[in-house]
Amino acid sequence: MGLKNFIDTEYSDNKKSEHILEQYKIYVESAEKVSDRRSNLNTFYLSLTTTIAGLIGYLKTNTISNSECLIIGLSVSAILICIYWVNLLENYRKLNSGKFKVIHEIEKELPLNLYDYEWEKLGKGNDPKLYKKLSNVEKIIPAIFGVLFFLVILIEVISLIDWNCK
Repeated sequence: MGLKNFIDTEYSDNKKSEHILEQYKIYVESAEKVSDRRSNLNTFYLSLTTTIAGLIGYLKTNTISNSECLIIGLSVSAILICIYWVNLLENYRKLNSGKFKVIHEIEKELPLNLYDYEWEKLGKGNDPKLYKKLSNVEKIIPAIFGVLFFLVILIEVISLIDWNCK
């Protein structure tokens, strides 16, 4: 596809190179900001799900009437939060992927293609021995939480059925 929006007759080679380099710097910084937001997102959702797990633990260890229903409700909410968390991570992955495609295109106009070279050295993410894509690894955490909360629901439903059958 290549870079567009440059009309060579309007730019001297020096100005064109300066503008490309400046836009490159800004764009790399914006990709880093997306990564920072993704990291903050993980911290927020990890805190949220562990807080819910703590509440469930508190409810299980204290005698509170109808705590089973509250535990099931909290667990369902937590599962929905985990699903939303994974969807947001996927959106951030797609956004960063798009940004790095643009960065690779801009690098074609620069003397060194460092991000492209680094990506090539990492097997373009296709060889887990060289590089495990962060987006795949970080989705494991909400999946584990989702399974744990599902197990909590099963245990609570089974205990409610046992209690009602007695």
